[in-house]
Amino acid sequence: MQFHPKDLEHIQAHELTVEKIKQDLKHLKTGFPKAEIVKPATLQDGILQFTTEEKEKLKQIYKNSKASVLKFVPASGAASRMFRLLLQFKEEFENSSLSYDDFLNQDKFKPLRSFFDAVENLAFYNDLVLALEEKGVDVNALSAEEKTMKLTKQMLDKDGFDMTNLPKGLIPFHRYKNQSLTAFEEHFYEALTYAVKDKKTNLHFTISPNHIDKFEEKLNEFQPKIESESGVNIQVDFSFQHPSTDTVCIDANGELFRDENDHILFRPAGHGALIENLNQITQDIVFIKNIDNVSHQNSGIEKTPSKLEFKSVLAGHLIQLQEKSFSLLEQLEEHGEDAELLETAVSFLRKKLNVHLTIKNKQDVFHFLNRPIRVCGMVVNKGEPGGGPFWIKNDDGTTSLQIVEKNQINLQDDDQKAKMEASTHFNPVDIVCGRKDYKGNLFDLKAFIDHDRGFVANKFVGGDPIKGLELPGLWNGGMACWNTVFVEVPVESFNPVKAVSDLLKPGHQPKSNV
Repeated sequence: MQFHPKDLEHIQAHELTVEKIKQDLKHLKTGFPKAEIVKPATLQDGILQFTTEEKEKLKQIYKNSKASVLKFVPASGAASRMFRLLLQFKEEFENSSLSYDDFLNQDKFKPLRSFFDAVENLAFYNDLVLALEEKGVDVNALSAEEKTMKLTKQMLDKDGFDMTNLPKGLIPFHRYKNQSLTAFEEHFYEALTYAVKDKKTNLHFTISPNHIDKFEEKLNEFQPKIESESGVNIQVDFSFQHPSTDTVCIDANGELFRDENDHILFRPAGHGALIENLNQITQDIVFIKNIDNVSHQNSGIEKTPSKLEFKSVLAGHLIQLQEKSFSLLEQLEEHGEDAELLETAVSFLRKKLNVHLTIKNKQDVFHFLNRPIRVCGMVVNKGEPGGGPFWIKNDDGTTSLQIVEKNQINLQDDDQKAKMEASTHFNPVDIVCGRKDYKGNLFDLKAFIDHDRGFVANKFVGGDPIKGLELPGLWNGGMACWNTVFVEVPVESFNPVKAVSDLLKPGHQPKSNV
C-alpha cells in the first residue's frame, strides 16, 4: 500500500509509523485469533475464597508492608453512553404521535418510567430545578410530561448542562447532607480507606486532554478540604492516552477511512492503550478501578464490617505471593540446577500462580516466575455485560488464568459457547498489581502484552459505518503474560454506572432513599 507524502506527514505528526498502519490494516481485514477456553474459572478452581482468619492475616500483611501504593483510575470516557437512552427518548418523543404514557410503554423506553418516577433522587436534581427556575420554569407546576421534557432538555441540551459532553468522572454521582460528590471526588474518599501509607496517598487518573482544565478546576476546589478533614497528603497526577497508541479504521468497502479533509482518521484504541500510562507508574503496588465504580459512602446496600476491607486482602495476598516468588527467584539464580528447588518452584507456579508447566528446566521456570503479578477481584455473575475469568490455553502450550471478553470467544463453536455460558463470575475491574521485580526494578509492562488479543469493533463515525481496531484490553491482552490470581470479592462492591438510571440503584443512594 502506497501513501501520499501528505499521509506520511500526518502519520509522523501522530507519532506513528507506516509499518504500524499496515499492521493495523491487516488486523482490521483478517481479525484476531479467538481465545481458546479450557474451562471457566470457578470457586476452588481458579477463584480463591478466603476464610475470615485468612482475610485478617492478609490485611495485617498489607498494613505492615512498607510498599508504596497508588490508585490508578481510567477516567477518559465522556458521559455520552450514560445518557444514550435519554437522548433517544428526547429526539424520538418530540417526533412521535404517541401519548407520553404510550411512548414510555414501548419496550425500548420502559426503563425510563421508573427513572422519571425517582428522578428527584439524582444528586444533581436540585441543580436542574434551580437552573430551570432561572429560566422562569416552576417544575412543581408542570404536568408529568412537561416536567420530564424540561428536566431532560436541561440535562442534555447545549444551552443546558450538556451532560453528554462532560467527562463521566465529573458527573455528580452522590448526594449528601450538605453537598453532592462527583465520581472523581468519591475515588479520593475511597482511597483514604485502603491506599494511605505514612499519611500520604497517591492517585493517578487517565483522562482526555480536552478535559484537563475541568478536572484541575474540580481538584483545586475540593483537595484542600479533603486533606484538611483527613490529615492525609494527597498526590494527584493526570495522564492521557498517547497518540502513538491510536489506530486507523476502514469503511464498509474495506478502504482506509478518511475524514472530510481527506486525512487518515486515527481513533483511540480502547483502554488497552493505558498499558503505556501504567508503565510510567513507579510505586510498588497499584490498585486499578474504573471511574464509574464507586458507591455512596452511606448507601443502603449490605457491606462488609470494614468498608472496602477486601482491597487490603487483595493487596496482602499480592505481597504474600511476591515474597515467595522473589525468594524462589533469588534461590534459582544461585542454585538453579537443584532438582528439588526446581520442583518447588514449579509447584508454586502451578498451585499459587496458576501457571501449569510441563517443563522443569531452570531457564523456563525462571522465565515464568519472573513476571509481574496481578490479584484480581471477581464477583458473582448476575448478568452484567463484560469480561469474565477463564482458564485459557496459550500458544506456548501452557494453561493460565485470563480475563476474557465475550467478543474474544468463538461463539460459533458450541463447545466454546457452552464454556462461556458456564461461567459463574464476572470481572468488576478491581485489580491490585505488583510493579517491581525481585531486584526492585520496574518491569517493562509492554513486554508482557499478548498483541493477538485485540479485536475489531463495528462503530460509526458521523453516521458512516466503520470497523475500528481495539488494542488488547488493559486487563485482557494487555496483562495476558502476567501471573494472575483471582479472588472472590463481595458482589456489593460492584456498582458501575453505565446508564444514568444506575445512579438510582441502592449502591448510589443514601440509606434513607433505599
